[in-house]
Parts: sequence; structure tokens; C-alpha cells
Amino acid sequence: MSLEIKSYEQKYFNELCLVMDRARKQELQSEDLEEVFLPLRDAPYLDYFLSCKIYVAFEDGVLAGFIGFRPGNLNFIYVDPTHQNKGIATELIEKALTELERPIRLEVFTDNERAKALYRKFGFERVDTIIEKWSDEFPIVFSQDTMELR
Repeated sequence: MSLEIKSYEQKYFNELCLVMDRARKQELQSEDLEEVFLPLRDAPYLDYFLSCKIYVAFEDGVLAGFIGFRPGNLNFIYVDPTHQNKGIATELIEKALTELERPIRLEVFTDNERAKALYRKFGFERVDTIIEKWSDEFPIVFSQDTMELR
């Protein structure tokens, strides 16, 4: 496997949307929240996402994952399901951690043990759990943990 991490450029947008949509569907399905899925192009947080510092990971020339962050926060990290379990998320987090000052926070679904195990590998610890409803349109209750790296 040849892995290359690059700074995000607009020309990667379509490929990044495909990765985000596939990985987000997987994440939401694991939480029984499929009905709240919106494609990245239509997501109310698209502008916020694009205002993050974003790195993209290419595996053998194919955009396989990305990370988006802002000072003090890891906001987005997704790897296409067909490229998972190859260390791509680890490489992306390592890249972001070289640029972020501590403490660094992130939010993750409480039941997403796979992601939480990855974050704990870097020293992140749970500092809070919140239970809330998704939105007025989708009054589904879910739980998420805030994790922090000091």
C-alpha cells in the first residue's frame, strides 16, 4: 500500500464527498441513526467543514480518507469503509497532532468503541458524555462522548 497525505484542494471535493458519505452512513447505521443522514453537499455544516484545516489521504492514488480540524479540536475524521483497518486514520491523526496545540478535544458517539479505541491509543480520555436529541425534525435521542488529549 502506498499512502500519501496532502493538503485539501477544491479539486478533491467530489472524491472527498464520496468518502464522507460512505463513512458517515456506516457511522450512523452503527448508531441506528440512518434516517438523519444527509450527503455532505447538503449538510448544514458544509461551510464549517470547509473552514477547517483538511488533509486528505490517498491510498494508491485513490482518496481513501480525510481529517478536518480547528485549533483545539479534531472535528472530522473519516476513512472510506473499503479502506479501513489499514492505518489510514492513524496516519491522519498523527499528521493533525503535529499541528494542534493541546488540549485537543473531539466528539464521538458513546457506543463507537472502535473509534474510541483509536483515540485512546493517542492518549485521548473521555471527559464528558451528553445525551441529546438530534434535531426538531428528527427528535431521536443519542449519546456522545467528549474526549480530550491534554
